[in-house]
Amino acid sequence: MNKHIISFPKKKGLLPLLLTGISLLSAPANAQDTQDLDEVVVTGTKFEIPVEKSGKTIYKLDQKDIERNAGKTIPDLLNEVPGIQIDGNYSAPGTNISYFVRGASSKNTLILIDGHPINDPSLADATYDLRLLPLDQVASIEVLRGGLSTLYGTGASAAVINIKLKSGSKAKKFGGSADFSGGSFNTYRGNLSLNGQTEKFNYLISGSLYHSQGFSAAADTVPDTEFGKDGIDRKDLMVKMGYQFSDRFRLDFLSGYDAIKADYDDGPFLDTNNLQTSNQLRFGLTPTYRYAKGNIKLKTVYNVNEREFISSFPSEYEGRNLQLDLTQEHQLLEGLKGLWGVNVQQLSYEQPGELAFEDNQFTLIDPYASFFYDAPSGFNIHAGARVNTHSNYDPKFIYNVNPSYLFDISDKVSAKILASVATSYVTPTLYQLNSPDYGNRELNPEESLNYEQGISFYVGNQFTFNLVHFTRDESSPIEFVSLFDENGGYIGGEYQNTTDKRRVEGFEADFSWLVNQYFSMTANFAHVSTDKPETFYRVPGSKWGMAFNAKPAENTQVSLKYNYTSKRTVYDYGVGGAFDLDSYGLVDLFVQQAVLDNKLNIYGGVNNLLDEDFTAIYGYTTRGRNFSVGARYQF
Repeated sequence: MNKHIISFPKKKGLLPLLLTGISLLSAPANAQDTQDLDEVVVTGTKFEIPVEKSGKTIYKLDQKDIERNAGKTIPDLLNEVPGIQIDGNYSAPGTNISYFVRGASSKNTLILIDGHPINDPSLADATYDLRLLPLDQVASIEVLRGGLSTLYGTGASAAVINIKLKSGSKAKKFGGSADFSGGSFNTYRGNLSLNGQTEKFNYLISGSLYHSQGFSAAADTVPDTEFGKDGIDRKDLMVKMGYQFSDRFRLDFLSGYDAIKADYDDGPFLDTNNLQTSNQLRFGLTPTYRYAKGNIKLKTVYNVNEREFISSFPSEYEGRNLQLDLTQEHQLLEGLKGLWGVNVQQLSYEQPGELAFEDNQFTLIDPYASFFYDAPSGFNIHAGARVNTHSNYDPKFIYNVNPSYLFDISDKVSAKILASVATSYVTPTLYQLNSPDYGNRELNPEESLNYEQGISFYVGNQFTFNLVHFTRDESSPIEFVSLFDENGGYIGGEYQNTTDKRRVEGFEADFSWLVNQYFSMTANFAHVSTDKPETFYRVPGSKWGMAFNAKPAENTQVSLKYNYTSKRTVYDYGVGGAFDLDSYGLVDLFVQQAVLDNKLNIYGGVNNLLDEDFTAIYGYTTRGRNFSVGARYQF
């Protein structure tokens, strides 16, 4: 199931002709393009529940959605999710990635890998570096917008992105796949996966290599001067294993190693030969004990990150992150499930010669509980509470209440109304507190009160429409603030609580439509605004788009997307203040042909098909028209 973007501003030129042309294609549409009322989601409650019973707005990309994006990365796909703005994905391939969900910055969105928080404490926002994870390893992505700190703790105040990795085949003892592609900017990618399952044991071993010569990160405005190319090399290895010791006890293991080397420039319009390296090693172990009415599970993960910047201003960072999440899920009564547990996080990082691990760490120990009631009448409610216990700050109680009601309008049409209220508590990161260059130890934690109201309509499996309005009242949001001397000269910056109160609000709409057995389409729209625009940089007021999927011949798929991003206000001290970047719209085309009984898929894609000239980040270049072709073989 996936959804894409909507609103219809008047456009002239080639785009309407392309959209009209693709809509006339006649071919069987993939049923995965529509709302599947039997689909299960877990991110909104930590319980496995049908998507129509979830009271949160969860956007899911399944494996077929992921495969239908030649030449794209995880940040590229997330940038198409309504309510998300990714910065850096259109720039040179090694550019740092940041993201804004419903206007909140990266530190307010928690990244999960197979349900485990995987964060780098040495990063300013203590987030996961999305450049490290190859799309080849991903089975599906669930994006919960609105946040759920009661289940996931600090960092989950605006959204939770749960990336589920592939696992061993359930069909045979030995199998696998090989996937290779190449494209623009001398880009090459290869992945080899081996997997299988016996009665008690399953495994997956996946290795990936990625290389791109890239292009200059800094925009070239100097006459008769050619800026150097900024490329990237990445290698990844993942091992997943699971063993079913008995009907009740299971043990799962995950290990991953990811490494990148990427060139970068000195800043806007400033070319130079800088190099950054980043390495990540992670281990996860999850024992699960099941009994008649529930299960007890311990999710453990240990993550080690090392980063180095080789430039005129060299620096090194080493991060350590230990996460333990012990839970018990129990069927309390018919229709009533409960989940309670304790989450332990220990984060630290060091900068050799400046900060040591023992002087730069904190610990969180958070007890929490969650309950879900599913009434025969169609009424559902999810409620939870958590005590955020931080070694540097006072304990804080947070909660969420999320009712929804699913009912029939006619034999074929049903509807769901939902509402939620939730509080969040986001403590400053170690970098924001203790960075020798930009830290501020006087920072206060952020708090927010979130409201949502929404309605959904379902017409069988053929048509789905969702509309959600949200409001987020923030206290003491933390932002990076540039500092100037009395003559207006830039002297540095630090993290500050930029305002006492800020309200962010907006709405999101989407629909999916299986027009007939030959054609389907999806679309969505997102809008966000604030009463304190002077603290709200780089966030577009609206984003919208559409996707069309068709099958013009047997085992052939054609997809066309259009995504529009409105203007964004940015701040740059070099030009003396705030200004707007122009809006832009991008068209992407994808074609796939399956042969050899669907074992071999030959695919290709052209992104930014119309070669739109736009600025995503001030002073930096963006990708023009680019292509990728490849083949994927399953055995």
